Amino acid sequence: MRALSFAPRVLGLGWRCTFGIALLVSLASKPMFAVGQQESDNPDVLPPTRITDQEEPTADLPTLPETVVTGDRDEGVFTPSDFPTQPLSSDELVTPSRVTSNAARNASSITVISREELRQRGQQTVGEALRGVVGLDVVRSGGPGGQTSLFMRGAKSEHTKVLVDGISVNDPSAPTRAFDFGNLLVDNIERIEVLRGPQSMVYGSDAIGGVINIVTARGQGPLSLRARSEGGSFGTAQQGLNVSGGDDLIYYSLSGSFLHSDGVSAADSRLGNTERDGYQNVTASGRFGWTPSDAINIDYVFRFIDADREIDSVLPPNFVFTDDLLRRNLATTFFQRIQLQSFLMDGLIEQKVGFNFTDYDRSDTHPQFQDPRFMGQAKQFDYVANLTLLENNWLTAGLDYLDEQASSTSVTQRTQNNVGLWVQDAWSLAEIWTATAGVRFDDHSAAGRAQTYRFTNLVQVPDTNLQFHGTIGTGFRAPALAQNFFPGGNPGLRPERSKGWDIGATHTFSDGRFTLDATYYRNDFTDLIDFDPITFIQRNIASARASGVEVIGTWMMSPRTTVSANYTLTDTRDLQFQEELPRRPQQKASLTVSRTWLDNRARGNLYVFYVGERLDFASRFGGTVLDDYVLVNLTGNYQLNRHWELFARLDNALNQHYQEAGGFGAPGIAGYGGMNLVW
Repeated sequence: MRALSFAPRVLGLGWRCTFGIALLVSLASKPMFAVGQQESDNPDVLPPTRITDQEEPTADLPTLPETVVTGDRDEGVFTPSDFPTQPLSSDELVTPSRVTSNAARNASSITVISREELRQRGQQTVGEALRGVVGLDVVRSGGPGGQTSLFMRGAKSEHTKVLVDGISVNDPSAPTRAFDFGNLLVDNIERIEVLRGPQSMVYGSDAIGGVINIVTARGQGPLSLRARSEGGSFGTAQQGLNVSGGDDLIYYSLSGSFLHSDGVSAADSRLGNTERDGYQNVTASGRFGWTPSDAINIDYVFRFIDADREIDSVLPPNFVFTDDLLRRNLATTFFQRIQLQSFLMDGLIEQKVGFNFTDYDRSDTHPQFQDPRFMGQAKQFDYVANLTLLENNWLTAGLDYLDEQASSTSVTQRTQNNVGLWVQDAWSLAEIWTATAGVRFDDHSAAGRAQTYRFTNLVQVPDTNLQFHGTIGTGFRAPALAQNFFPGGNPGLRPERSKGWDIGATHTFSDGRFTLDATYYRNDFTDLIDFDPITFIQRNIASARASGVEVIGTWMMSPRTTVSANYTLTDTRDLQFQEELPRRPQQKASLTVSRTWLDNRARGNLYVFYVGERLDFASRFGGTVLDDYVLVNLTGNYQLNRHWELFARLDNALNQHYQEAGGFGAPGIAGYGGMNLVW
């Protein structure tokens, strides 16, 4: 592994954060014509969120409650935007519609992974934490830090929009603008929300398959220090430090972490490749806020990632993966957002205005190469207004402008932009019926105009524990800069489009101890961009279909034991070549069993993941079928006292030999352990 040169990166991070905090203070000094906020008595759809007094937490380690992988319409969380301004409770959600609503009254298919669940799983990256979520297929190429792609409900990896605190982090310099989950650590994350189905009406381009929204933790209460140290198999070492706190006026959360692993061979060791490919990651993140009055809140958030990954190569004439002792991928990423929230007319009108900036710098180093470098930047301005029309009727409107830039060592800087305008209306009738309807208009500088819509509907059967839910919507994805302007690109490309719908039911049994949800979905994709072997350029020549069933069950066996499971059946079809889509297994399932002992001071978790057979890549290119596999992971935590906690994790306990992507290696059985300190 190379020795990281910290000085230039820390200095670069420092000036960026200084600029953001200075801008925060500048905005806060401007007068605002706003007064308090009106509370709503409606339990189904909450009024716009305002800052309230927070109960001061103790410095103890978090208690160990029963863990449930929260899912559709189960108890979870919902709030008015993708970047909430206060800590989220267990009955609120952030992502589905940007209208604050009760999770139990949500019609969308959504899964929430809480901070406590992330802590119990012990996984290091967001990609690994998403493994086992219903409707998602996570594919990592190689060991730690390997490129990690995500396929949602059969859609392509670039069809998932990824947000970090409302910042769209899809890489504008990537070939398709897909997001790589391999470098995103779970440190300082409050929650992850996975919203399935077309969401372009609210989130614009890229949200064809769904949205993943990641929320940074917000500090509250007295000054608290949290430290973490972990070590284990494959020469793994990780250290992390977090400082947080807050009161009615200010709040802060600042975190830093370092991860090193000697790794495994990126090229499968069963093919004779024995050289380990190491990985190193330095991450810093923070969130700072100021609440000068009940009617004003200002937030600034950032995340900086510096990653170094050793990789192997594909060599002709057989194009097989083989050891490469010299090749590395280097990636530096910086995200930041500043947001101003205000309330008018006693809280009947909530306004949010924000500015995002993302910066990507990636390179592929090898003495025999010319060290190709790829650079991308994105700037976005957005405005959202929530208006309470009646006690049971809320109108939301938004405007956003996105400017993307990308360049490489062989291509000069190229630019494209998009303007989006959307409006949505939401209704609620007592505890029986909840619905939303919305429409969006986009104008893209290269791909032209697009219109999208979305409707959701939830019906509670009176005097029962049965709910019916359904959504229908359309999505679009504007071509990436590389698809438009890089070699092989085509500036005449049209947007990719989708139409999707789902319908399902949720039933609660045994006084709320058992919950079952079943959903059927279908997505139709048209104008998909693919490489034309005749003209040797990108063209809108493909179409596809995906349909399936998602089943989620949760059983509270006892006050100390919880069992949750999910199953996904997916049928995909490339309509041009009449074959299944690669890397989307027809069947996948997961099982979680969690139990506590010793008055909740000790906890053990069992995680089982099944992934069925799937095509590695298109059969017309010689693709093969990858075998199915089962992974079993075990975790345990023991709270020594109010400050110290011990934890251990055993991954791939059955020592399965498997491939997530053809030719790439995967870790065998591995053990890890460490401790958490809270002071």
